[in-house]
Amino acid sequence: MAAATESKTVHSAAVTYVSMISLLTLCPPFVILLWYTMVHADGSVIKSWDYLRQNGLQGFIDIWPIPTAVAWKLIACFGAFEAALQLLLPGKRVEGPISPTGHRPVYKANGVASYAVTLITYLSLWWFGIFNPTIVYDHLGEIYSALIFGSFIFCIFLYIKGMELYPRIGKNFDIKVFTNCRFGMMSWAVLAVTYCIKQYEANGKVEDSMLVNTILMLIYVTKFFLWEAGYWSTMDIAHDRAGFYICWGCLVWVPSVYTSPGMYLVNHPVHLGTQLALFILAAGILCIYINYDCDRQRQEFRRTNGRCLVWGKAPSKIVASYTTSSGETKQSLLLTSGWWGLARHFHYVPEILAAFFWTVPALFNHFLPYFYVIFLTILLFDRAKRDDDRCRSNIVSEAEGKQPGTLCGGLFCPLHAPSSTTRPEVGLCKMSAYDNVVGGKLKLKGKALDVKAGGTKKKKKHKKNHDQIAQVIEDDLSAGGSTEVLADPDEKETNDATKEIGEEKPAPYDDNLTPAERRYIEQRQKLDVNRLAKEANKSHRDRIQDFNQYLANMSEHYDIPKVGPG
Repeated sequence: MAAATESKTVHSAAVTYVSMISLLTLCPPFVILLWYTMVHADGSVIKSWDYLRQNGLQGFIDIWPIPTAVAWKLIACFGAFEAALQLLLPGKRVEGPISPTGHRPVYKANGVASYAVTLITYLSLWWFGIFNPTIVYDHLGEIYSALIFGSFIFCIFLYIKGMELYPRIGKNFDIKVFTNCRFGMMSWAVLAVTYCIKQYEANGKVEDSMLVNTILMLIYVTKFFLWEAGYWSTMDIAHDRAGFYICWGCLVWVPSVYTSPGMYLVNHPVHLGTQLALFILAAGILCIYINYDCDRQRQEFRRTNGRCLVWGKAPSKIVASYTTSSGETKQSLLLTSGWWGLARHFHYVPEILAAFFWTVPALFNHFLPYFYVIFLTILLFDRAKRDDDRCRSNIVSEAEGKQPGTLCGGLFCPLHAPSSTTRPEVGLCKMSAYDNVVGGKLKLKGKALDVKAGGTKKKKKHKKNHDQIAQVIEDDLSAGGSTEVLADPDEKETNDATKEIGEEKPAPYDDNLTPAERRYIEQRQKLDVNRLAKEANKSHRDRIQDFNQYLANMSEHYDIPKVGPG
């Protein structure tokens, strides 16, 4: 069974090795070609192609910049500054998801503070004439070249270290948080500001196209750091091990490819006009907000264990069971309402559209500025597929039939119809405070009264009926029939009741209970049995984890109660 599951979720060895070799050999030269085309070839792919066709491999070697001492100093200063902020700035303690080995990482959420300090420091150095950000742009090729080689060495170090899921240096310095968040995402914001300052110093003004591009990028990065604690539970951190794909990509690919629309606009200023610029800006901000709200809904749903409101209503969910590598069976809640009721990966749609809106100020004179949008679309489709494959392998497969559609050739697929065959451990539930209420008519306590006027009278047995039944039975026997079908209804009810009493002795107070009270007691007994069964199956680790989660959701004991206007 394991082998069959693995074959469904893992590519063949040939595809895996070809993909790995392609990433290692094609990505580094593409970064240099992207920089050269944007800065020295007027953003034209055709010009770069003509140059390489005429000069061949030697021409490519000639345009590859050699890392300079200035480039290494800039990288070292920026990296050391961000590492110091990651270690020294205060932040809230946040626990990440449990790894397959049972380890739960602990983070310090100081991303917003680091982001604010970085931008304020960078702009202050420029404003007071201490450092000119245009130096970064002028040495951008050398910086990318140094990052390519330096990141390769760093990835070799991670490989020797063991390709860990949560690699750390010491106890508090998390490597993936540094590469993905503090260096990669922070350099995105810094370079966006750098391109804006470079255009200002080169042309004496900043065009509205560059302003729209820079503002949208900064809003997106700001959104990321506001949501950074949620990012630590995503596939990048919780499932992908630290290696070339994650760490080299964040150290090199993000600063180069993700910022390429702004790099193009430095030498290609475009005047959009006030109306068009405001329209693009508003559309981009709306997409970023929807992307943020999608992540917020899921994070709040998981934090409260489903006890929250989504769009003013109790959320629907899927309760899915999965088995860890240690053999423990656990449950996971999947949100299927709000934005997540539209598609399983709906949050990728506004993210792709936001990338389009901060790229479209470059207009359509050249193709290369839109490479990031195309790359992001492919990346997110691949990530959606990998996430679905992982769910199919770890969680019961019938859950897919009740989940919303995933991303596909269009923006997203509509909802799938519920599967006709569903395993017991997976169910689509509507969370409500009235789920366990026992229905039924309202009846008075005690036995029914024999009220003469306007009441319900108890029917009496008549001897005439018994005589008629006996006569029919006698006639049937004389005709050679059977008596299995004919019986006294009252006698049958009495026998059934006697049988039930024989099987289970009722409680001494059962005669005085109404049917609604009996159903309530039966329902409560079933719930108690289910609760005790779940508690019996829990390990000591699970009970401690549930107790800690219960304590974490409680308010602090020293909170000041709000008893008055003061």
